[in-house]
Amino acid sequence: MFKTTIGLEIHFEAKTRSKMFCSCPNEEWNALEEKPNTNICPICTGQPGTLPVINEEAINKIIMTGLALNCEIALESKFDRKNYFYPDLPKGYQISQYDLPLCKNGYLDIALDSGETKRIRINRVHMEEDTGKLCHADGKTLVDFNRAGVPLMELVTEPDISSAEEAKKFCQELQLILKYLDVSGANMEKGQMRCEVNISLSKSDKLGTKVEIKNLNSFKTLEKSIEHEIKRQSELLSKGEKVVQETMGWDDAKGITVSQREKESAHEYRYFPDPDLPPLVITPEKIDLIKSRMPELPDNKRKRFKEEYSLEDPEIFIRDPVLGEYFEKAVSESYCWAEETSCNKDKKEIARICANYLTTDLQYLLKNEPGAVIEKKITPENFGEFVCLIADDKISSKIAKIVLEEMYNTGKDPSHIIEDRGLVEIKDEVEIEKIVKEVVEENQKAVEDYKKGKENSFTFLVGQVMAKSKGKANPQKAGEMLKKELGS
Repeated sequence: MFKTTIGLEIHFEAKTRSKMFCSCPNEEWNALEEKPNTNICPICTGQPGTLPVINEEAINKIIMTGLALNCEIALESKFDRKNYFYPDLPKGYQISQYDLPLCKNGYLDIALDSGETKRIRINRVHMEEDTGKLCHADGKTLVDFNRAGVPLMELVTEPDISSAEEAKKFCQELQLILKYLDVSGANMEKGQMRCEVNISLSKSDKLGTKVEIKNLNSFKTLEKSIEHEIKRQSELLSKGEKVVQETMGWDDAKGITVSQREKESAHEYRYFPDPDLPPLVITPEKIDLIKSRMPELPDNKRKRFKEEYSLEDPEIFIRDPVLGEYFEKAVSESYCWAEETSCNKDKKEIARICANYLTTDLQYLLKNEPGAVIEKKITPENFGEFVCLIADDKISSKIAKIVLEEMYNTGKDPSHIIEDRGLVEIKDEVEIEKIVKEVVEENQKAVEDYKKGKENSFTFLVGQVMAKSKGKANPQKAGEMLKKELGS
């Protein structure tokens, strides 16, 4: 049995108005989707005699990221030149950070499927510039420099990860934090977030030979590549063979890792301070200002939703901040309606009903319109009223489905829909009693089965009452009167 040790290196592009060291636009829909080599200038293509200038917005975003990841923020930092030659690197070197990164010694806690929480330490988060992009077609390789110079943050974890699940959970939670902070689009399919894995196996606490897997662009490939590499290395070591330290790629079609080159060491990049950029000095006041502007982070929101609304699993609202914001608005409106109508349900029950209908019935309606904005379909005020009508037992679950669909299709408020379509609940006990008697008379076998102790038959009979009343009878009242009629 071998001990697996995994460290991650994750790159994510910063959301800024311009590139890292020049004034070329960096709106993601512009810089990455334009025609090749149209979003470039002499600075980001490394022309002789040009001088870079540090993008303050990008620095603010990496400081915010570092704070969210519990990092120490360096008051003094610098940029270095990382020298290597590759077709998509126009200058022949990359402006990066080596020994004085902006953020270091952080951590991120992740929740595992087992229910345990694991802390993954973060060695550093530093700022650099992205490279260009190689385009392969018709047996040729072309270079597009549009992406060159885009501000790129790199996060390096400590080797605290021991499974594919932990690696995936870390990346998913990190992506969520980046989106909450609005520091990066972090879209893996668009290359805005890219993962690299360093993995080794050993029979002791001493680290084994490290293998790197480069450019993993989805959580699925991240997980699959780690699982494959653990199996590959285990088989080699079990046979007494050695694992070679190298850089691997992932072949998704074959489901295997493939060798690309020997792994480079830091000294091979010949780092030295960039002579064109001054030392970077950050004041404590600037850090405090950035901290004061940070939004609520995902884990804090999870805890608050559980405590404030008694939601056992609020994850859908955490993963979809738009839905989470709508839920809070709708719950607030529900409370107002409940107060006005003297609803006998407590706030936690109202919140539970609201969450239930948002994550089931409304999601079913939304599936036909991907990307639809809920608030444009049903206002939080109308949804709050709808929830309160259910909580106050004024409409049954069957009527609620009809009303919700009509609200979604027309934007009308629930009270008018109920009135216009004659969906008002039957309150007259005489009328309900009449329906109960008819159901009992028409379903004698179910009545006999119930009297023999078959509880399912009673549920069937209640369903028949609801069907006969077209969902307008109160289910609780119908159940009570049915039991009375059956003499139980």
